Amino acid sequence: MDVLLPYRTDPKLLLQVIEYAKGKGVDRMALEARLGGGESLRETLNALEQLGLIDREGSGEIRLTEPGRRLAYATGEDERRNELARAILRYPPYGVVLERARAEGISLIDGPWVERVWQVDMRLSQPRNRVEEARTFFFRLADEAGLGQFRRGVRGQPSRLVLAPDLATRLRELLAQESAGGVEPPVEERAASLPVSSRVERLALSGESGLSLTVTVDMSLWELDKIEAFLRLIGLIGSDRRHA
Repeated sequence: MDVLLPYRTDPKLLLQVIEYAKGKGVDRMALEARLGGGESLRETLNALEQLGLIDREGSGEIRLTEPGRRLAYATGEDERRNELARAILRYPPYGVVLERARAEGISLIDGPWVERVWQVDMRLSQPRNRVEEARTFFFRLADEAGLGQFRRGVRGQPSRLVLAPDLATRLRELLAQESAGGVEPPVEERAASLPVSSRVERLALSGESGLSLTVTVDMSLWELDKIEAFLRLIGLIGSDRRHA
C-alpha cells in the first residue's frame, strides 16, 4: 500500500467507524447513511487503512484487522489509549517521528520539524497541502493516544505537539508489550509501505537490552561512513562505534 498521509478527518470519526465495524464488519453504504459520504468518509477510511486498523474488500465491505479489533474492544480509557498508541507507532510516518523525538531528547515537535522528517528524511513526496493538514491530524491523534498535547498554531507560531513527559517510558512499555504479544515491533512492521529508494537499518540502543529503534533515511547515494556519521549526529549510535 502506498503512503498517503491521513488528513481531513479526526480521531472521533476514526473511532466511530471502528465501533460500527465491530463483529462482522460494515459496508460502505451503511457508513454513508450514518456518517455521510464525500471526502470526510473517504479520508477517514484512508486513515484507518494506513494505520492498519481496517481491511477493505472489493465488495465495499469494511472489516477490522486484529489491531483494529483490539482497539474496538478495549475496556477502559487506558487500554484504548494504549491500543491507539500501538497503531500510531506501527505506522512508519508517525512512528519514525516519535522515535526520532525520543532519541533527540526533545520535548516539543512542531509542524516544520515533522515536515522535514517526512519530506526530506523519509522522502514521502506528499503534496504540500496534504502534509500541512496531515501534521495537524497526527498531532490530534497523538493527543488522543496520550502521547502528548496538541497546541494549535496562533500568531505566527506553528501547530505543535508538546510530548508527554513520560514518552520515553511509554514507548519502551509499548515495545515490550508488542514483543510479549508476538507482534512485530512498531514502524518496521509496515516498512514495506515506504518508498523503494529508502533503506532501513536496525540498531540496538545502548544500555536498553531488547529495545530496538528503526530509522529510515534515503541512503541510495550514501557511503557507509556518511550513514554512520548521520546516525551519530542524531545520537542513535555512540561516538565510539567503528567499522567491523
